[in-house]
Amino acid sequence: MSEPNGDLPESIYFFTFHKCASTLFSSYVLKNIGGLQHVDYATELYSGDRNFDDALPFEKRGFAYGPIRMSAGAGSPVEKLIVIPTTSADFIHDKRAIFFVRDPRDVLVSLYYSFGYSHDFSPIKEIREKQERDRKRILSNSIDDYVLNEVEARAVQYKKLYEISRIPERGVILKYEEMVDDFGRFMEKFRRFVTIEDSVAHRIYEESRPREEEAIHEHKRSGKVGGFRDKLDAGTIDELNRKLEEVLALFDYEP
Repeated sequence: MSEPNGDLPESIYFFTFHKCASTLFSSYVLKNIGGLQHVDYATELYSGDRNFDDALPFEKRGFAYGPIRMSAGAGSPVEKLIVIPTTSADFIHDKRAIFFVRDPRDVLVSLYYSFGYSHDFSPIKEIREKQERDRKRILSNSIDDYVLNEVEARAVQYKKLYEISRIPERGVILKYEEMVDDFGRFMEKFRRFVTIEDSVAHRIYEESRPREEEAIHEHKRSGKVGGFRDKLDAGTIDELNRKLEEVLALFDYEP
């Protein structure tokens, strides 16, 4: 990757989790930020376009890096080559960074359906085999069992993202719920950090609308805010609220 021209905008880093509209940002939003070239190293790694042994370059200007999913598996190439390097305090303190979150209870439900039913497998043999094992394990459990088994790990990841978000002077936390329920306010905050054409903003609006009917075999199953309340038992929700109490408070989510 060549050194970008000094006249280009400073690079930006987009941090999030799986099932936070990260595919929308990867496939469209980050590709259409004015003056920046999109780089999605995670997709390159999992499609076999990048060598797992190579350090990845991060240039000061000219690029939109991401999505950088903080929920990458422990020990995975994404964690080792992308998440760990970009979330160190020495690296991130002087960067422009967007931290995009969604209610972790909705994320947990979406993970169950995505990894259980719709997520594509990698062409790389070792990764695909793990994904196949994970799918078999997920579908052997109920959705309530799955979210209760996963919640503690997700709580750790959300706390980590919050800690990282406090480091850069030019960082902002944006929320999925605002993108869905108050798009004008969301776009106003987003445009403080990046240049987005009105036509692009309009398509983001259209693509981020929840489905009218659930489609469990599609990548976008629902997109509904608060959908976890229709999917989980009341006792499960109470337990999630207990285990996520600190996280919900940090990101201003109602129990």
